[in-house]
Amino acid sequence: MNFADLKLPISLDRPCGENIRENTLYREIYFKIKDARGLARAAERMVTPGENISLSPLWKEVSNLALQILASMSKDIEVLAWLTEAEIRLRGYAGLRDIYDLSVSLLEHNFDELHSIGNDDDEERFAPFAGLNGVGGEGTLIQAIRLTPLLPGWKFGQVTLWDYQLSQRPGEDRIREDLENAVSNMNVAHVSEQLATVNACITLFERMTEILEARCGALAPASSNTRNVLHEAAAALRVLAHLPDAELSDAPDAMAASPEHVEDVSAGARVAALKPTADSISSREEAFEILLAVARYFKKAEPHSPTSLSIETLVRRGRMGFSELLAELMPDAHQRQAVLTAAGINAADSS
Repeated sequence: MNFADLKLPISLDRPCGENIRENTLYREIYFKIKDARGLARAAERMVTPGENISLSPLWKEVSNLALQILASMSKDIEVLAWLTEAEIRLRGYAGLRDIYDLSVSLLEHNFDELHSIGNDDDEERFAPFAGLNGVGGEGTLIQAIRLTPLLPGWKFGQVTLWDYQLSQRPGEDRIREDLENAVSNMNVAHVSEQLATVNACITLFERMTEILEARCGALAPASSNTRNVLHEAAAALRVLAHLPDAELSDAPDAMAASPEHVEDVSAGARVAALKPTADSISSREEAFEILLAVARYFKKAEPHSPTSLSIETLVRRGRMGFSELLAELMPDAHQRQAVLTAAGINAADSS
């Protein structure tokens, strides 16, 4: 199915269709996709650490049912979240890009009419999106992104960001060599296209987040976990393939993670990369990337030290908007509202 067709209204009088939880005609397919998604997730949880991942065929069923629902029955946030989980596994970053593109279009044109699990407030309405990212922890999409192939043509669970992160640890030379061999056998143009796809995911997700924060304020779903893992995937792909940095902010990240690459640059550039000064840092995001490079050093040199985790937490929270940070520090929505009210802050303006 062409994803562009999913942006079209279901009918002229009801562009977002019916609520499939309430409409008796569609309730059966709702529970069918819900059960398929639950069984697919349960099968993945049965995989033991170190075991090869076998993708459940139920994810294909989830995708097919979600496409049917979104095309002809209901524009539904929960179904859109389930389709996100399925497409990242079935089609990798290209699938995620298409989902984010669809999500942006639906949010821009049908924000108020989109169906969901509840309509009491925006926090409940967009809870399925919050579940993908996680609140106070990692959501259902984060590890799936880590297990998505960094290179085109590989299966889910192969040549992944997770492998790349493991390869940075001491004694993981075999994983590092396997990744390098996989990249060396790829056409550079295909790897560049893959990086462009990951970057498109980042751009579209940022647009999606902007819309949600502008419309929902303090009740907008959290987004930092997803943002961070997508940036990590893009940086890993650039390092592995020795691709030129798209942004200056990624240069310290790539150089710190790849000693071989550092050896290729001049001594002056190496000193500038490893010893940045306050004047040499051009943006907030670049400063965060430098901190993450420091965190990776401590993770590699002192794996049992809490230093790396503390720095990563600092960066993760630093990238959050005010409302998102408040949601992590104070998960209860009523308590958050009480704090905002006491401080004289309008919830709609707190993002």
